Amino acid sequence: MRFVALVLWLAVSLHAATYDLLVQGALDVELGPLLAALQNKKEVRVETWTFWTGRIGKQKVVISRTDVGSINAVASTVLGIQKFRPKRIINQGTAGGHSRRVKLWDIVIGEKTTDYAAFKTEHAEEGAGVHPEKWQPRGHAFRFDPAKPTDHLNFAGDPYLMEKAEKVPYSKGKVYRGNVGTAFQYNRELDYLKAMNKIFGTDSEDMESAYAAGAAAAHKVPFLAIRIISDTEWEHPRFERIAGQYCAEFVRDLILALP
Repeated sequence: MRFVALVLWLAVSLHAATYDLLVQGALDVELGPLLAALQNKKEVRVETWTFWTGRIGKQKVVISRTDVGSINAVASTVLGIQKFRPKRIINQGTAGGHSRRVKLWDIVIGEKTTDYAAFKTEHAEEGAGVHPEKWQPRGHAFRFDPAKPTDHLNFAGDPYLMEKAEKVPYSKGKVYRGNVGTAFQYNRELDYLKAMNKIFGTDSEDMESAYAAGAAAAHKVPFLAIRIISDTEWEHPRFERIAGQYCAEFVRDLILALP
């Protein structure tokens, strides 16, 4: 009887640990409206990362402060998946423009996310210069089949969340599907931005999305990146901090609209 009771308790505990959404942001300014909307909020610290559990609308939600950069993004995503077992993940926050088509306050819904720091070059002699036009993208290899790793040049966004996100009212700019680029870089050189856009087809740049997407893909958890353009070197080179609030409000409204 004790064994049966233990099994039942474990089953209930595991079921209770399942969440509808894990929602990520690197900075506090990217989390404020989401935390304000979170009901029955509880803080959970795991090593150097902080999570908050609760509800937004009909959704059982975990909010994650990933902090900045590739290592933080991967580690906090893996911890979030293993501890809270979310059904879906949204990574959201600010981004710089990688193409001329994006404008300040526009929101890019990640039809795919791409690590634009992942490339290879051919040999060139000393003094031959640097030629980005010759750089070739390379993928991240996963062993879904233990005997045969497969390369991923990018990670597809979750169709369900994309469809729902496109229906969220937003008045500050345009909302469209695009290629969310990621590297642990802050780029302000127009020629470099143009080169990355040409090589990878990226619309925006941030420091977390593709790395979180890769961790989610490895765990087979549907993922979507949602990024607001907070600065663009072509037209508005100053970083607008309040953009983080605007994006979080958009994502909050998306969550409230989910059935």
